[in-house]
Amino acid sequence: MQKSMPKIKIVAVVLLIALAVGFIIYNYYPKINQSIQKDNIIAVAKESPLVVADEIADRIDFNALLAINPDTVGWVSIAGTPLEYPVVQTDNNSYYLSHNFLKEESFEGAVFRDYLSNTTTTRNHVLYGHYMSDESIFGSLWNYQDQAYFALHPIIQFDQPGNPGDWEIFSVYVTEANYNYRQPEFINDSEFTHYMNRLKARSLYDTGVVINPDDEVLTLSTCIYTFDDARFAVHARKVK
Repeated sequence: MQKSMPKIKIVAVVLLIALAVGFIIYNYYPKINQSIQKDNIIAVAKESPLVVADEIADRIDFNALLAINPDTVGWVSIAGTPLEYPVVQTDNNSYYLSHNFLKEESFEGAVFRDYLSNTTTTRNHVLYGHYMSDESIFGSLWNYQDQAYFALHPIIQFDQPGNPGDWEIFSVYVTEANYNYRQPEFINDSEFTHYMNRLKARSLYDTGVVINPDDEVLTLSTCIYTFDDARFAVHARKVK
């Protein structure tokens, strides 16, 4: 009986190691895999930007992204932050809540444009993304509650095929999910200006950016857990 004790201890140690490895794989592999996928997509997107007459027409290789996912409509990033993703759009706002850019089922989903947004007529491009605790997808947006963070990251890059753009932030705030901040189209410039100035007035701080009647706006929207069914909104105007 005494001779079998070392074997029992070895088996116990092996089981503990196996459990520990299983725990690590179960908890961390999805995040590691997500990070690898993101790096691969970024590499593809930036490998061959479109050059026309010696000038870069697109900073992103949209043809390569469209070959991976035909739903691709843009690319969004904020320099110096983890936010750097392709943007997709389909005929609803549900599918990409639970599917990533590769159309695989995933908890983090993808960054997607509101299905009501029209490429040619929309003046308020609304992008959605999950709030993730590791700051992936739109998880880093909550940092904009701090004005010092805004001062470091005042510009959002949102490129569409053939239409690259830098957008300067004019408003950030926490709101109820049913608050009217996602209207895509407007009857005239007056309605647009009144609407956007209302959103600007809600900002947690003044960014110094002025809204003009002929502006085009980008809205980033994500869940935040300040209260039940809360949303965090970041609005930016396109730099002409």
